[in-house]
Amino acid sequence: MEIEKIAIYIPDEEAKKFILFQKHYNLFCLLLEKGVFEQKSGSVSLNFDYNGVLQTIQRSDFLYSRKFDEK
Repeated sequence: MEIEKIAIYIPDEEAKKFILFQKHYNLFCLLLEKGVFEQKSGSVSLNFDYNGVLQTIQRSDFLYSRKFDEK
């Protein structure tokens, strides 16, 4: 099966961003899958090894806070 190619014309700056996104596509998909971008009222730490490979994703949040309960 032959893959169809489509020419897309975008500004150079956008093309650079797209190339960077493609370079990190698998990592981005993993972060989406694990809900990293859905984190609220907390933090997420990404831990990489010396080769730059993601090893762990740590989430820190509150199970209860009176501050948020009063709303």
